[in-house]
Amino acid sequence: MKILLANPPYKIKLNNRYERYFVRAGSRWPFSIQKKVDEKPIYVPYPFFLGYTSSIIRKKGYKVTALDGVALDLNENEFIEYVLEKSPDIILMETTTPTFQYDVSLSEKIKKRNKNIIIVMTGTHVTVFPDEALNSEYVDYVIAGEYEIAFTELADRLYKNLSVENLKGVSFKKNGKVIFGGYTELIYPLDLLPLPDRKIFPDDEKPDINIYWDGFCQYKPAIQIHASRGCPFRCYFCLWNQVMYKNGKYRIFSLERIIKEIESVIEEFHPKEIYFDDDDFTVRKDYVINICKEIIKRKLKIKWSCMGNIMNLDEEMIYWMSKSGCIGIKFGVESANKDILKSLGKPMDLKKVKYNVYLLNKYRIKTHATFTFGLLGETLQTMKQTIDFSKKLDTDTVQFSITVPYPGTKFFSILRNQNFIDNLDLKEFDGSCKCLFNYPTLNKYEIEKFLSSAYTGWIKSKLLNLKWVLRQIKRVIKILFYGNKESRKYIFKVMKRVITYWVIKK
Repeated sequence: MKILLANPPYKIKLNNRYERYFVRAGSRWPFSIQKKVDEKPIYVPYPFFLGYTSSIIRKKGYKVTALDGVALDLNENEFIEYVLEKSPDIILMETTTPTFQYDVSLSEKIKKRNKNIIIVMTGTHVTVFPDEALNSEYVDYVIAGEYEIAFTELADRLYKNLSVENLKGVSFKKNGKVIFGGYTELIYPLDLLPLPDRKIFPDDEKPDINIYWDGFCQYKPAIQIHASRGCPFRCYFCLWNQVMYKNGKYRIFSLERIIKEIESVIEEFHPKEIYFDDDDFTVRKDYVINICKEIIKRKLKIKWSCMGNIMNLDEEMIYWMSKSGCIGIKFGVESANKDILKSLGKPMDLKKVKYNVYLLNKYRIKTHATFTFGLLGETLQTMKQTIDFSKKLDTDTVQFSITVPYPGTKFFSILRNQNFIDNLDLKEFDGSCKCLFNYPTLNKYEIEKFLSSAYTGWIKSKLLNLKWVLRQIKRVIKILFYGNKESRKYIFKVMKRVITYWVIKK
């Protein structure tokens, strides 16, 4: 039996020069990015769930093919033709809220060309609304939550022509009625998962793991790794923690397992940088320090960066991170208003945030803070408070977005119950530019307008900060000197993007 693991492309043409492409598999936050029509995607996360699934089912003896249409920047026709050429028995595809309607129509087009293909949908949206997918005659099965092991069990039963009833997490339609399979069990311990398959993506016929790239990374190629799943905090807007992990316990791979993976990617792919793209890499101080010490002990000369929680850091931890090769950390601040942070459920001491950023700069670790507008209790004044704080915070880069009430999150339920959401067009669930709700004292157009000017205000304030400018110049020179051709090319692209979009156009 041949199985195709797919990450379908979804692009919206804006005009003859520009389009928006949607980031989906591998991203905790489905959103769109604007790019030129003839330009390759600038941000492409590695599709971890698909990667783990590939490793599991390959060991079972199934023939596995892969097609990451987002990474390859395929259009719809190209994707469909590739699928038909691969002629799979089963297609497993991840879906998201903003792409869901398109994914169903894409399934229809594929099925009309080859009715024998079995289509299995996974991802956050169908986890919450499996019946929405199964009400289409072109979707055969839905798997809710973490799907790697559940999909393998489904494939086994289909291959052996056995009933799929009572298969936990798997929903399907029988005699016109949807049979709900509930939620998959969380995978524990995580070491049950093998190393993710990086050798068949984005296309098993022309694999190239280096196509995957997080824009925060400083060197190319940069390999993405997971050391854990979940987060102990309970932010009401967090999609993966609430939907994919059902607010389950924070889980880590064993130290031996994660070091084995680091050694494996260094030996096989020779990356310039490793990026721990965890939900929260820095939850356990002992775990992080032990990883750092093991990297040093084994003389793994590799630069690395991570996604973490700045509140978990202290100087001892930062010291070991830096000593073992850490050069960057992303972290969420979200808001600078204490009342909003308290209701969010995210313990945040803004004084400690500032101090830890100071320490990270001291150890020459690049910092990237994320902020989001439209949280519960938001006003124009609280958004200005957040912007002012972001300017004073001595980070190297920032990310501003609009909080998205994704279905399945507590945020969505609160807004629906209070009749604050006035738009349920799934395509609009895109926090990179759209707001879907109105508060009594703040409407969505004010939030969108505020977002559109946020980057401009931030970058202009930083360009007036000589210390910040000199730090960026030093970092660029270092990358130009030590990085490869791709790293240097990316730096020039970022510089052009900053000048064009942040300084001149706005």
